Amino acid sequence: MSQTSQEAQPRHRSLVPVDLTDHRAEIGVAIALVFMCAVFAATEPNFLSVENFITLLQQTSVIAIIAVGMTMVIISGEIDLSVGSQVGLAGTLFAVLTVQAGVPILLSALLVLLLAALVGTFTGTLRVIWGIPTFITTLGLLSALRGIAFYLSDGVTVGPMPTFLEEVWYGEILGLPLPIWVMVLVITVGGIVLSSMRFGRHLYAIGGDAETARRYGVKVDRLRISVMVIVQVLAALAGIMLVGRLNAGSPTVGELMELDVIAAVIVGGTVLSGGRGRIVGTILGVLFVAVLRNGLVLNGIDPIIFLIAQGLVIILAVWWSMLRR
Repeated sequence: MSQTSQEAQPRHRSLVPVDLTDHRAEIGVAIALVFMCAVFAATEPNFLSVENFITLLQQTSVIAIIAVGMTMVIISGEIDLSVGSQVGLAGTLFAVLTVQAGVPILLSALLVLLLAALVGTFTGTLRVIWGIPTFITTLGLLSALRGIAFYLSDGVTVGPMPTFLEEVWYGEILGLPLPIWVMVLVITVGGIVLSSMRFGRHLYAIGGDAETARRYGVKVDRLRISVMVIVQVLAALAGIMLVGRLNAGSPTVGELMELDVIAAVIVGGTVLSGGRGRIVGTILGVLFVAVLRNGLVLNGIDPIIFLIAQGLVIILAVWWSMLRR
């Protein structure tokens, strides 16, 4: 064999196929999403219109924003069931401060985000100091935060808001609504954090085995608090954005939104026990849930059917993730 052939062999062996084993969840969701789009496109001509797609992305943006934070939380082995209530509280408090107390809009928004950060810190602190599972704490907050929103607003819608606040929801940049750009920014940052930064790598380590991660010097307690703060702040941001859409704050906004968020994250392949998941899978999960809802609505199917279908999808997704593990 010639020297040239011998030198070429190592280079030839290095050209191995890309291993897609770790991406089975994302591939499966993508295939199901394409199939579902094909079915809805065949039954409803307007489904594939540009207008419908932009509207779908705009309406789904708040779910996607919160889902990025929820992905980090679940990867770390925790969960937050109170994000829907935080959306309602944030929007209500923002409206009360702006309309009734006369606080400048920017300051009102900062105060709302600060309160959300304190709620996340409270949840995380109970977890790391007293060992109270976040499932229990946030289940209690699901009711408490919603109750506070009703108390602040006396159970009624607070508005109208200053007219220029509508730009938060209806404003456009390069022909796309502003919420879509905010969603893209949050997704991009979340993806970089999880895939390329030490913070993200440590979250996977904590979700895989917290005690082993602690022995290797990972700041487990600090990270657990951080992810709870992140998801609460993102939920509050979503609440403020929805005030721009509704031109008012309402304590009922965000009801059952935690179900949409968790469904999207789990469907996207993030494992409930922690340690596995990707932002790209979460976004596919968000689109899957959004397309399912949108297609059923366009076809005139009772919204109750969507709740049934969503529940079944969550069960199937959890079952499939257990099989993969």
